[in-house]
Amino acid sequence: MDALRSGTDRRPWIVGGAVLAVVIAGLIGLAVGAPDGQSPADATPSSAAHACGGVEAQSIDLDRQVVQPEPRTCFVLDERLQVTVGAAALQPDDAVVLTVRDMDGAELASASSDSGWDPEVALTLEAGTYIVEVTGSAGATPPFLLYTATFPAGEEQPAAQVELPDVERCGDDVPLVADDAPVSVPEGDATVHHACLIVDEPAFVKVGLATAEPSKEDSPDLQLALYRAGDEATLVRTADDAIGYDPEMSVQLEPGTYVLEATAWFDGPTGAFQIYADTDADLFRHGEVTSLHAAATRALCDDAPALEPGDAITIEGERMYACARVDEAQRLVLEAATLADQDLVLEVIGFEDSGTPYRLAWADGDPRSDALASTDPALDQTLPAGTWLVAVTTYTSEAAADYDLRLAPAAGA
Repeated sequence: MDALRSGTDRRPWIVGGAVLAVVIAGLIGLAVGAPDGQSPADATPSSAAHACGGVEAQSIDLDRQVVQPEPRTCFVLDERLQVTVGAAALQPDDAVVLTVRDMDGAELASASSDSGWDPEVALTLEAGTYIVEVTGSAGATPPFLLYTATFPAGEEQPAAQVELPDVERCGDDVPLVADDAPVSVPEGDATVHHACLIVDEPAFVKVGLATAEPSKEDSPDLQLALYRAGDEATLVRTADDAIGYDPEMSVQLEPGTYVLEATAWFDGPTGAFQIYADTDADLFRHGEVTSLHAAATRALCDDAPALEPGDAITIEGERMYACARVDEAQRLVLEAATLADQDLVLEVIGFEDSGTPYRLAWADGDPRSDALASTDPALDQTLPAGTWLVAVTTYTSEAAADYDLRLAPAAGA
């Protein structure tokens, strides 16, 4: 089991439309940027015209995301369903127009990129074949990703279709997770697991999933969703790769009962893992660093730009590393904002007593943003006291250049 760290002691553990937009944003953001180039396999079935009723288009499966599909795709419905279709340009300066048509070419819905938002449409459709077209708003179609989600027809709130356990089951057949009381999930074929978290007073909470070897290629690629329980479940946030393939998130929560849902990509079995929660800000996992930083040493901080809480600096030219000096453990926001055409990734690195680097935190997006093609990453979490190596690279694991870096106390912390 990957070790978790509490303070300095290493110990193994036993361990609306907006709602839908957040779900999709969380899932798609993971495909656009994952550590070491990890990404789920693209769902790109045959592009034969006969699959689209004679229309020349790429046939896609529903409830999937497709990275860089053809500008024209099609999907088939076997029954009447509510369908959400969305697109996002892979480069922040590109804009796209999304159009859904029937087989006669009639436009059913259309949406365009807007400032901070990507196009998305929701339709109730009868059984049949439908065409999706994505074009560039300024001409040629730029690289983009496409996603779809289906729900029973007639439902006003798609997120309400999430099948969560009743709150009354919390502590009974649905285990409770609490600070210093993780939940162990044994090996099995199950694809969905739940745990309840009860928050008695406002708190900044870290929750996550821990597998035995989260960086191994054959380790389950887990996802975590956090819902606030109620008459209708409300999605708070989703998380994916943070420590290897293991998800982790830190989030401000109001008093109430929350349900954590653990799944694996493409509905695969989750395998054995642990669900953990930290409300005391004293649990810090040590994960494997991105291979690019495997040879990093403490000495890199001797010549690297330095930040303390409250500082903001501009990096001119190419530079991969900076250092954050934190006098005492505190909740901080670390942000990188590109000044050029690049998709940035943040990694916070510490060093074991042996000098081996380890990952404390990682981000390729901003959890506060719903934009699918986010290029400016941010971390909002508690950092322990110490000097931390901050690595800023591009999504393709190249040294970043020309960007702003900011370290600030979190608002309301």
